[in-house]
Amino acid sequence: MRTITHVHTRHSWDGKIACEKLVDRLVDAGIDLAVISDHDSFEGALECRREVRARGVELEIPVAAEIRTERGDVIVVFDDDVDLPQIAELKEWERLQSTVRERGGLIWLPHPYQAHEFIEELAAGADVVEVFNARCSEEQNRQAALLCERHGRTPGYGADVHRPVEVGGCVVDYADAGTPIATLRGAPEPIVAKRTRTSEIMAAEVTHGIKQRRPALAAYFAMRWIQHRRRERSNGGAR
Repeated sequence: MRTITHVHTRHSWDGKIACEKLVDRLVDAGIDLAVISDHDSFEGALECRREVRARGVELEIPVAAEIRTERGDVIVVFDDDVDLPQIAELKEWERLQSTVRERGGLIWLPHPYQAHEFIEELAAGADVVEVFNARCSEEQNRQAALLCERHGRTPGYGADVHRPVEVGGCVVDYADAGTPIATLRGAPEPIVAKRTRTSEIMAAEVTHGIKQRRPALAAYFAMRWIQHRRRERSNGGAR
């Protein structure tokens, strides 16, 4: 199954893709399974599921969200609707973990070496450790792969999509195991795993901050973009 995971829509504060447009992109790319996981919200996944049903297209979208806990971000995935508001509001790692387990869900640890402080604890409690994230550095992804191996977890490849152009950047192939969660527990084979250039991410965030009337956000990423470009020039254009 051609699969893309870790996708954000406009239901995330930093997402820039309308659900209708995202479904268009996924169908055009021949995607069979898409894990749409907005920040602290299941609304993106639910809206895309409704869009898929209305169109009658062959595209599986489980119910998922990226939840920010006091230990760090984790993506939770369910085959069907559960008590979503309650789960989205669970910010304590231990409670969230036990609740997801009780309801037959899957826990995916995204970008372990980015915005996490309790990496080993989260990896020990996850089903899948993201060994590749399109927005992470090569070193961060290398460390994530070692973490996954150390804890004996299933490797995952995250596109970490925020913009329409990123939809095709990281696509993997899974053996169809009957349900989305069962499928995601299997070992994927990368079809394409391309990192998003840091300068492109920062430029997009500047534009997004301006459009959302968030001058502080735009200014922050503008500063980082300028610094990054200076480092690239000093390193001879290195990524």
